[in-house]
Amino acid sequence: MSESQLATSASSHIKIRFGLRWIPPAALCVLGLWIAANHLNQAIFVALNRSAAAWPETLWSAVTILGTGACAFALLAPTLIRAPRLMAAALMTAVFAGAFTHIIKPLVRTARPAAVLPPEQIHVIGDVLTSNSFPSGHSVTAFAFAALVVFHTAHPGRAAVWALPLAALVAFSRIAVGAHWPLDTLAGAAGGWLCGMAGEALSRRWTVWNRKAWRVAFALALLGLGAGLILSNLGYPQAVLLQQALAVLALIGGALALRHALLLRNPA
Repeated sequence: MSESQLATSASSHIKIRFGLRWIPPAALCVLGLWIAANHLNQAIFVALNRSAAAWPETLWSAVTILGTGACAFALLAPTLIRAPRLMAAALMTAVFAGAFTHIIKPLVRTARPAAVLPPEQIHVIGDVLTSNSFPSGHSVTAFAFAALVVFHTAHPGRAAVWALPLAALVAFSRIAVGAHWPLDTLAGAAGGWLCGMAGEALSRRWTVWNRKAWRVAFALALLGLGAGLILSNLGYPQAVLLQQALAVLALIGGALALRHALLLRNPA
C-alpha cells in the first residue's frame, strides 16, 4: 500500500471514530428533545409497549437482563485472558455509568409508567416498578458497554454495526417490559455512550491493569460476580435460564483467567 493510500485510510479511520463518538449521543438527544417538546412521551410509550406485547415475554425478559451490570460483565468474561484492557475499560465505564445513573435518579424522581398509567394501558413483564424512572439504568449499561466495545476494536465501524442495534434492543426492552418511558431510555442511551467512550479512553492512559496483580483481581472479581449472579433475583423469572448461563460463563471465564494470571512470569 502506497503512502497516499495509507494516509487516506488513516484519515477515513479518524473520521469514522469521530463520527461514532458524537453522532449517536447527539441523535439520541435531538430525538429526546423532540419528544419532550411535542409532549409525546406517554403516547409513544403506550404505542411501543402495546406493539411489543405481541412478542413473547420470555424474549423481552432475556433481552432486558442484558442491561444489568452483572450480566454485561459476564458477557466480557471470555475476553479477559486475551484482552484485559477491555475488562479494565468496563470497570472504569461502570464507575462513570453508576455515577451518571445514581446521581440523576434521586434528583429527578420521575414516576414510572406503572405508577401513572391505568393497568389496561400498560403491559408489565417482571416486577412492577413505580419510582426513579429517569434515566434508564439498563439503557445506560447497554450503550456504555456497546461504546467501550466499539472503541476498543481496531475497526469501530464494523463493531458498531452489531453493537449499536443490540444496545438499542436492550433499551427498547425497557419500554417493552413496562419499566421506562422513551425519554428515560434515550437519556440513558446517550449518557451511557459517553460513559463508555470515557472509560475506554481512560483505560488507554491508565495501564496498571496489565500487571499480574490486577489480572488476578479481575479474575477473582469475575468469580465473585458469577457466584452472585447465580443467587441474584433480577426480577425477570422467565430469563432465569439465561441468567444462570451467564453466571456459568463468568465462573468459567474467571477460573481460566485466574489460572492464566497465576502462571504469568513476566507480565507486560
